[in-house]
Amino acid sequence: MRTKENMFRLFGVMLVLSLVVAACGSAATPAAESADEEPSAEEQSAAEEPAASEPVAISYWHTMSDPETAQLENVIATFEDANPGIAIEPTRFAYDDFKPALLTAIAGGEAPDTARLDIAWVSEFANQGALMQLDTTMADYAAIAAGTFPGPLSTNFWDGHYYGLPQNTNTQVLLWNEEAFAAGDVDAPPTTMEEFADVACALSDADNEQYGYALGGTYFWAPAPIFYAMGGQVVDADITTATGYVNGPESVAAFTLLDDLYAQGCISPNLLGGGVGTADGHATGMYAMIIDGPWMVDIYAGNYPDFNVNFVTIPTGSDGTTSSVVGGEDVVVFVGTEEVEAALTWAAYLLSEEAQLMMAEVGVIPTLSSLIGNANLPDYFDVFLRQLETAQARVPHPSWGDMDGAINNAFQRMLRDEQTPQEALDQAADEINALLNQ
Repeated sequence: MRTKENMFRLFGVMLVLSLVVAACGSAATPAAESADEEPSAEEQSAAEEPAASEPVAISYWHTMSDPETAQLENVIATFEDANPGIAIEPTRFAYDDFKPALLTAIAGGEAPDTARLDIAWVSEFANQGALMQLDTTMADYAAIAAGTFPGPLSTNFWDGHYYGLPQNTNTQVLLWNEEAFAAGDVDAPPTTMEEFADVACALSDADNEQYGYALGGTYFWAPAPIFYAMGGQVVDADITTATGYVNGPESVAAFTLLDDLYAQGCISPNLLGGGVGTADGHATGMYAMIIDGPWMVDIYAGNYPDFNVNFVTIPTGSDGTTSSVVGGEDVVVFVGTEEVEAALTWAAYLLSEEAQLMMAEVGVIPTLSSLIGNANLPDYFDVFLRQLETAQARVPHPSWGDMDGAINNAFQRMLRDEQTPQEALDQAADEINALLNQ
């Protein structure tokens, strides 16, 4: 019995010794290896340096055309070269799909970091609380804004703050058909509104469907250049009332001029629908004058390559000042972005001369007033940039679309002799006031 106990004890001692030896052997192995082999310089450097971090990804949604989208890739590449810690991820939408996509993304908490919005949408999204106040978050906002045209910049203002920057812009100027002018013995385009009215009638022959002037419709964009040049205003500067503004003396005078020219057969009836479009009618000499934007260069080059396009600023009103209406898009940063500084850096870069000149190569009008006369811009840009010095934005308000409808309907009532311009605009003022007081 004792012999068996001694044997078990001996076996236990031997087992413990074997485990101790094995543990010591495995613990000694790395020490032996480290003593025999020094790590390479590459291994030492890798151990000392932290692993390279991935660049911050900033999403950017837009509705650019094919040429603009292709050029945007070059803009992004240039930006990323200068900012290796930021990667821009663009997403292109069809215009009609863009707002629904944004609204869905915002509702789901998945809004993009940045986007290029139609100027008419900025106040709407700002009013929803979806956009960052750039004037309070972007360190150099004031300096950037000061270098832009005032009209495009104003489209970013809502409720006391600026929620974006004018990324690209456009405006409308007067186009005149040189052959139609020569045929009517008119030597040069009009420079004042009085001359404009005289020329419009002098070059009209309604019986032969020849008109001195043609508008594309009655929505506010169409008469806005004449309206603004003659001193018209839709609302007061603080956007609190339309009374005394859209139905004020200057506004009534502008619409009276257009109403009278239409009644005299000096404006094409196509503005109420039907007939030959303004672009086709102007290129073929049917319409001596139209008012339109810089995109007409490409339209005429494609459809009427032999037609010589002539641009001039909008004729001046009684105070000797020209004006027009502002179009374009603004860059914004959405509330909720997790990379605020990177998003602001990208937004600011889009307002740099480098980015603006790159996009100008594909016909995008820049928003920087410092680029007037820049030798790198197409020659025809000059008239549009000069017009932008005094061009004005439509009312930056979430209900602008309905305000536009009120003015559109008022204009149609005048043209159909249902109301005088004063009566029609008085009604429009009441309708706009109701929208302002909602």
